Amino acid sequence: MTDTVLTALRHTDRVAAALAQRILSGAWSEDDKLPADTALCAEFDVSRTVIREALRLLSGKGLIIAVPRRGTHVEKRQNWALWDKDVLNWLANIDLDNNKYDFSADALDMRLALEPTLAALAAARADDADNHALQDALRQLQHHTDAPTHAAFLGCFYAAAHNGFAIAALPLAAYALSHRQTTPPLDAYRRLTAAIAQKDGSLARQAALQAILSD
Repeated sequence: MTDTVLTALRHTDRVAAALAQRILSGAWSEDDKLPADTALCAEFDVSRTVIREALRLLSGKGLIIAVPRRGTHVEKRQNWALWDKDVLNWLANIDLDNNKYDFSADALDMRLALEPTLAALAAARADDADNHALQDALRQLQHHTDAPTHAAFLGCFYAAAHNGFAIAALPLAAYALSHRQTTPPLDAYRRLTAAIAQKDGSLARQAALQAILSD
């Protein structure tokens, strides 16, 4: 890949992220018409090709829609691909003080729906490798309580459930942790790790639920 192509891709990602954050924060409301390509080119100092590629990316994630004879508009929220990794990453980088929409409560709801069930599945399905990975991740989290280490622990927990859809939910969990103000619930995670190793589904469910409620 040439330097020119790499530069264009970086510009596309930069523009897409900036426009997405205006949409996801509510700075641009549903059905608002986006500025003309020429205005966006001038604002971001990029070519029309970059702008069109950025808009194509946002359209693919359900954030905008091109309406014949009306131009490009912000799509309705119900059509936003909120589970998409890029969309969640853009959301995580929005200042909550400048965000019209609060998706953190929605993310909490989804974790409450998912993680107790995943804990029971992990207790039934985790093998020795899963248990070792989970224990190692817990030790790391006890020493480093930052969000990436926390997300790594959840990654091992989700993987132990041996469910392909569970792995796809990890970006949502990472988003939920991005604005976390408290330290990780280590006591609950110790109980969760032990319950999974002991194949106790009931205790694993309880520990997962307690971890979320105390997070």
